[in-house]
Amino acid sequence: MSRVHDVARRYVAADSLMQQGVSIFAVGDPAGAQLNAAIRRTLFALGDERSEVWNGVLHATNALRWRRMTQPQPQQFQTQQPLIDDIVRQSTRLRNLVSDGALLDLIADAATAVGETDSPIGPVLLESIHEVGPDACVVVASKGAARAGLASWLDEVGVNVLVPSELDEVALTIETSYVVAPPTFMPPSVVTAPVTPEVTFLMPAWFGNRSVLSSTLGVHAEGQIVVKATVYQIGDLTEPDNAVVDDEEIADVYFPQPTWGTRASDDREPTSDEVEAWKVLLAGGYGLWLDDGDRIRSLDPRQPEGARVGYEAVSGVVTGTYLVLREGETERGAMYDQAIVALGARASEILTTQARWKARLEERLARVGARQAAAELERLGVRSSGQVRAWAEPRLICPQRDADFALLLDWLDEPSQPTYGNAITLRRAVYKASAELRKELEAAVGRADLRVLERDGILHLDLPREGFRGMIVARVLGRAPFTEIVSRHQARVPFTDGSAQWLD
Repeated sequence: MSRVHDVARRYVAADSLMQQGVSIFAVGDPAGAQLNAAIRRTLFALGDERSEVWNGVLHATNALRWRRMTQPQPQQFQTQQPLIDDIVRQSTRLRNLVSDGALLDLIADAATAVGETDSPIGPVLLESIHEVGPDACVVVASKGAARAGLASWLDEVGVNVLVPSELDEVALTIETSYVVAPPTFMPPSVVTAPVTPEVTFLMPAWFGNRSVLSSTLGVHAEGQIVVKATVYQIGDLTEPDNAVVDDEEIADVYFPQPTWGTRASDDREPTSDEVEAWKVLLAGGYGLWLDDGDRIRSLDPRQPEGARVGYEAVSGVVTGTYLVLREGETERGAMYDQAIVALGARASEILTTQARWKARLEERLARVGARQAAAELERLGVRSSGQVRAWAEPRLICPQRDADFALLLDWLDEPSQPTYGNAITLRRAVYKASAELRKELEAAVGRADLRVLERDGILHLDLPREGFRGMIVARVLGRAPFTEIVSRHQARVPFTDGSAQWLD
């Protein structure tokens, strides 16, 4: 479908929604309501000054509540039992640390009940699909993990399950979108630029916010699209006796989010053995220190086979990005070593000139500091001057932009040749080694089940190459808004991090 036809279809669908509005099925879910009430009662009782010892169990319980809301597939298609076991285990352990045992009972009992009952939203969704026909509707999931869970159940029904970013792919014959999440957790475009003339949200009745978001640009335009909503309450709507009313001031965030805290590093420049790096949380219970400088290997599952493995700029690493990482060591170091071997007799001279200009850079940084050095280089026209500290890294060959490297050498009073030519030769050798690894990665990804990657957020790749058998693809779950100063050898090496657990 051309872009023009897609826009025209969205206008027709938007006009239909403006006329008839969207439907919201608020489905009674006693077990989910019990879990929601347990969380809110605990947050209300503990207040804003609660002890940090509660964070683990509350984090896990919130993740379970989110899955109850967005993944209503039957128990045999669920993967939540390890999460429930962890909640019960943490609740038991906390009894020796806190005096609020009754709150822990509420949480553990509610989590257990969720594990023993199917979500009532599931049958309502299935009935709705059969009512219009699997070929006439799509199911819209909140995130990739929710899509994978729903698809494991609905594939046999014959209905397509998508995430909002994939709605452009919906065929013209599709009449209805069933969105499995409250409107407030979906992009406004689901209703302001719809692809189907009918949109129905399915959500638990215990979640009180049923407002439909409008376009962020609409408030500045004439004729803003305003979509009304008709709420249909279905099933057992009984609220638990211990429920906290919605009017109470409670800092309750339903979507599981990482807790970053505040920067712990001193306000100083890194030493030669340190780097500034952002902490990145990855699926599978991993973390990563991501330093500035070189781009990083990534994977895009949406691309066709053979074109999925590529690179992402450091600035482009955001929640949802898939990173390809080597366990225990950086890929950068391994590719560098292979390039040196491939260069043979030329390697000695190249290593000498590389060491010389980097030593001069270290001396200049020690004398003026990274901030002043970056400012001076920026005035000279170096576009990537903010990465000056990273260029001192022995295995980061040189600035990506050749013109930046030439200006850097001039600033260091380093003769352009043979230093410039040697660095470019080394970079090409590294690119060649990386291209060969990319082919092996593409083949390994082609053999893998990408549905597992979407469901679990992590995939272990089996490569025949010596030293690269421990490769993983992991989804980024969050990136810290600030950097920390860490040891240089820690950068870009995945490590186990419990704070990434249970994030979607």
